[in-house]
Amino acid sequence: MSVSTLGDSAAAQAPSLRRRLTLFDVLCIGVNATVGSGVFALPDDMHRVMGGFSPLSFALCALLLMPVALCFAELAGRHAETGGTYLYARNAFGDQAGFLVGWFCWANTFVSWAANASLFVELVGIRGPFVGSIGAAAVVVALGVVNYFGVKPGAWVVNAMTIGKIGAILCFLVVAASLFDPSRLGGKLPLGALGVGQGVYLALFPLQGFEVTPIPAGETQNPQRNVPLGTLGALSISALLFIVVQAVLVSVYPKIGEPSGQPLVDAAKFVGPTIGAIVVAGSLLSVGGFTAGSALGSPRYAQAIAAHGLMPAGLARVHGRWGTPHVAIFWTTAITAVLAFFFDYRRLVGMSNITIVIQYLFTCLAVPVLRKKDGESQGFRVPGGKIIPFVGAAGSVGLLAGAEKPEFLFAAATLVLGILVAVGTKKITSAPRS
Repeated sequence: MSVSTLGDSAAAQAPSLRRRLTLFDVLCIGVNATVGSGVFALPDDMHRVMGGFSPLSFALCALLLMPVALCFAELAGRHAETGGTYLYARNAFGDQAGFLVGWFCWANTFVSWAANASLFVELVGIRGPFVGSIGAAAVVVALGVVNYFGVKPGAWVVNAMTIGKIGAILCFLVVAASLFDPSRLGGKLPLGALGVGQGVYLALFPLQGFEVTPIPAGETQNPQRNVPLGTLGALSISALLFIVVQAVLVSVYPKIGEPSGQPLVDAAKFVGPTIGAIVVAGSLLSVGGFTAGSALGSPRYAQAIAAHGLMPAGLARVHGRWGTPHVAIFWTTAITAVLAFFFDYRRLVGMSNITIVIQYLFTCLAVPVLRKKDGESQGFRVPGGKIIPFVGAAGSVGLLAGAEKPEFLFAAATLVLGILVAVGTKKITSAPRS
C-alpha cells in the first residue's frame, strides 16, 4: 500500500474536529502571532538604520509580504481542514513536499514556543539556571493542559492576551500623542540606501505570524470566509500598528536611537510612570500571548501530517469528549517543555527564518498549481493571474539572503531528523500485521 493511500485512509477515518472558532478568534490568533516581542524590542534598531524614516520600513516590508498574504488567503479559502501551509504544499506538490514543509513548520513552532516561554519567565523576574528552567517548562505544560480540554479555551486565552497587549500599546499612543513632534520624522538616512534594505529586513521579524491564521481552519466556522479575512486582517492591522508605534516613538522619545532591550517600555517610562507600568504589563502579555498562541497552533501541524499517514497515526487521534488532537498536544507540549528546561531564550531564537521562507515560498507556488489542478477558487482569489504568486515567491527566495550559517545548520539537522521519522513511519505502516 502506498503512502498516499495510507494517508487518504487515515484522513477518512479520523474523527472530525469541532468548528468553534469565529472570525474574531482567527483574527486574534493571527494578530497575536504577529504582534509579539518585536514591537517592544526592535524600535531602537529600526531607528539606527533608517532614522526618522524608520516607520516606512514596516510599510515597505508589509508591501513585500502582502503578495504572500494574498496567496495564503486564497489557499485558506480552498481548504476547510486544519494544517495551513503543510496542507497547501501536500495538495499541490504531493506527500513528500507536504511532509517536508509540515515537518519544518512543526519543528519551528515548538522551538519558538520554548523560546518565548523562557523569555516570559525571565520578564516576570524568575531567574536562575534551575528555577528559570522549571518555570519555563511549567508555563509550557500549563498551556498544553488548557488546549487539551478544547480549542475554545485555548482561543479565549489568546483573545484575552491579544486584547491586553494591544490595549497597552494603544494607551501609550493616546498618552504620548500630546508630545508628538513631527519635525523629528524624515530627515537624513543614517546609512543611506543600504539602511533602507536593512530596515525592511529588520521589519520582517515583527511582521511574521500572519501565516499562523489558517492553521486551525478545521476548527473554524465558515473557514472559506473567515480564514482569508483573518489572514489579510492580521497582516494589515499589525503593520498599521507598527507604523504608528514607530512614528510616535521617533517623535516623542529623544533616546530612541540608543541600544536597549526594551525601547518601547523605556519610552513609556519617559512619558510617565503610570503608562510605563501599563506598557510593562503589555510586554508580558505580548510574549505570553505568543506563547499561548503557540500552544494552540503547534500541535495542529502534527495532527494534520499524521492524519495523512506521514507520521505515526496516533498523533492524528481526536479526543472523544473534548474534540482536540490530544495526542499531538501531549507530545508537542512534552518536547517543548524539555527544550524550555534545557535551553534558554538566546539559544532557541534565531532559527526560524529559513522555515518561514519555506512556508512562504511553497504557499505562493501552490496557488497556480492548485488553480490548474482544481479549477478557480469559488471563494477569495488573488487578482492578477500568476503575477502576484510569482512576485511573492521571488520575494520569499530573496529573504534567504539574510539567513546566517547557524540557521542553515539547524535547517539541515531538522531535515535529517524529519527524513528518519518519515522512513520509520513508512516502515511501521507497511509492516504486515499478525
